Amino acid sequence: MLAKAYATALCICVCMGVYAQDVEHDAITIQDNATRRKLLTTKSVESVDNEFIMGNLGGSLSESLEKIPGLSSITIGSSQGKPVVRGLGFQRVAVIEDNIRHESQQWGSDHGLEVDQYSVLEAEVIKGPASLEYGSDAVGGVLRLNTQKIPPKHTLKGCVNMTAKSSNGFFGGSADVEGRKEKFFFSVRATAQDYADYKVPTDYISIYSYRVKLKDHRLRNTAGAERDFAVSAGVVGNNYKLRASISNVNSEGGMFANAHGLEPRRVNEAAHDRNIRDILSPSYSVNHLKTALQLDHWTASATFTINAAYQHNHREELSEYVSHGYMPTHCPETLQNPDTEYLYDKDVLSLNAVATVPVKEILLKSGISGEYQRNEIGGRCFIIPGFRSMTAGAFSSLEYRILGGTVLQAGVRYDVGNIKTDRYLDWFATEGEYVTRAEDLDRNFGDFTFGCGVSTRHGKMNYKLILAKGFRMPIAKELAANGVNYHNFSYEIGNPNLKSETSYQADFQLDYLSRMFTVSMSPFVGYFGNYIFLNPTPRFDRLYGNGNQIYNYTQCRVLRYGGEMEARFVADNRFAPFHHTKIEVVLSGEFVKSRQLDGEKEGYSLPFAPPATIGMETVFTYRLKGDKDKPSKCVFQEFYIGIDTKKAAKVTDIVPPENPTDGYFVAEFSAGCSAVVFGKEVSLSSRVKNLFNTVYFDHTSYYRLINVPGQGRCVIISLTAKF
Repeated sequence: MLAKAYATALCICVCMGVYAQDVEHDAITIQDNATRRKLLTTKSVESVDNEFIMGNLGGSLSESLEKIPGLSSITIGSSQGKPVVRGLGFQRVAVIEDNIRHESQQWGSDHGLEVDQYSVLEAEVIKGPASLEYGSDAVGGVLRLNTQKIPPKHTLKGCVNMTAKSSNGFFGGSADVEGRKEKFFFSVRATAQDYADYKVPTDYISIYSYRVKLKDHRLRNTAGAERDFAVSAGVVGNNYKLRASISNVNSEGGMFANAHGLEPRRVNEAAHDRNIRDILSPSYSVNHLKTALQLDHWTASATFTINAAYQHNHREELSEYVSHGYMPTHCPETLQNPDTEYLYDKDVLSLNAVATVPVKEILLKSGISGEYQRNEIGGRCFIIPGFRSMTAGAFSSLEYRILGGTVLQAGVRYDVGNIKTDRYLDWFATEGEYVTRAEDLDRNFGDFTFGCGVSTRHGKMNYKLILAKGFRMPIAKELAANGVNYHNFSYEIGNPNLKSETSYQADFQLDYLSRMFTVSMSPFVGYFGNYIFLNPTPRFDRLYGNGNQIYNYTQCRVLRYGGEMEARFVADNRFAPFHHTKIEVVLSGEFVKSRQLDGEKEGYSLPFAPPATIGMETVFTYRLKGDKDKPSKCVFQEFYIGIDTKKAAKVTDIVPPENPTDGYFVAEFSAGCSAVVFGKEVSLSSRVKNLFNTVYFDHTSYYRLINVPGQGRCVIISLTAKF
């Protein structure tokens, strides 16, 4: 019945679109900036603005962007999320913040982005290999974030955002002030948020064979807090722009006490249940500091951009000392902080420069980039060694615009890299010997990447074809891991002989655009010659954890294919029934499939593959016509209400020992308004997520492994005031 309802909605949209064709001209003027950029590039891209992010605010930035076709999120808890593009995430998706690669401990399954989502003015997703312009780590795609803009001359303005959520008692806010004189400009932002243990729509969960009862449906010890700030200043002239900036993101939170280390019987549940807002052990704290200097210089014949940055990421995970295997029964005095389970301290220096030269209808672009990383480790547990890495790359591309709306683009890039890992010995003896967990390693990598594409427009139809090769170096975890990953309940072992990943992908995109109706379809197919992934084995670790299953990093050939579809109908003051109103109906769907072509699991999919989904969103907006001749303290501008539904398919195409995940249906309700109060713009939005408090399991959530369902009903209220 549900599938029939979606099909009927699609037919209605198509019929409306056909009717709309009869009453409009063939020449369509694209006024939306995102749509214009989408058509003028050969890449497969989607972009949204800050209004979209605030209207879909989730626990993390990647969750707030999940409605972008082709983008999903791997989640753990209520505040940590990692972006996934067409089923690829972690080191395969590069996050570029203000033209600088965001570097943190992104190799970790539970390590989210250290980015203040309130500060993001625009987010753009590039789907498919983007190594040509962004280098290694962009083999699966790119998430570009823009947090900076130049204010108009002689202005001083600001904005305040406040948000509250019911499922975890969240309350947060962000405020920014920006201004500019003639040439000098500045901006300042501060963000603070606190949240309690979050609720799930069940009163108990079964962690393997042990049943854990939850008090008031809350996952104990999942509270947290975040404090962020950012300051930037610069000057802009007739042919240059110089900006200096500094930002700091600091977050801390608890980890679900009954799941950490799989020792639910030892948890002091009474202590955790006493206060839903305290942060007890186990817990984590992260601090990410970034300073950057950016220069843009343009002349009549060329444009030059230089970005230099320093980033420092410090992450510490704490838990009470517990003896495993041959560890001493009681905490030895040799440990500096026995409660520090893991500690990672990372420094990153990066530099990139790009020159763009227009020559008649041809746009030439060339660039170089380099990065140095140093990551030190500490704590009583071990999973990856300390490492140092250096990468450098250079690219050149050309774009040829042909009269009539056709764009041709091609380019080539070469990257080199070196990674060195440190030898690591256990701090305790095993049968009289200090076991070596990781050896010194020194590996060099290098490879070419290329990309070419064509985009052409004929009337209301736009066609794209993109062919690209991607390249990614193995990371320290894949090469030299040898320890327990408590967050996805496994013992992981690296492979020092891994080769770099290379991928080949073809994308085809078809867009139909009219004034009231648009359809977009984006199928793709990709091939990895040596895909790196964690392969489960039948062996179990008995020395360092609680009998966790052992996983080995391995490589195999992989075929991937899938696509996205979106149909959008918008009626906005076109006909008498829609006077002063706007009706928008969006039907979307996406799927991705993977197949291992050789190796031990030949014929199987890849772990944590996202399910196929289909969704429909309907929004009704009514605009009020204010009387400018009658001043008022409060003038309402518009109201809106909406309903958003999502159907996820059952996941049966799994990799043993994965278990199938049932499909689910969830719905959201939204409503809001905007007004001018004492001459200031104010907007209020509300959203009820998981409207029917459905018990469902997300196949890409690590908590699914211990039968923790997705969050229950959650009311989110957000207030924004501009001054």
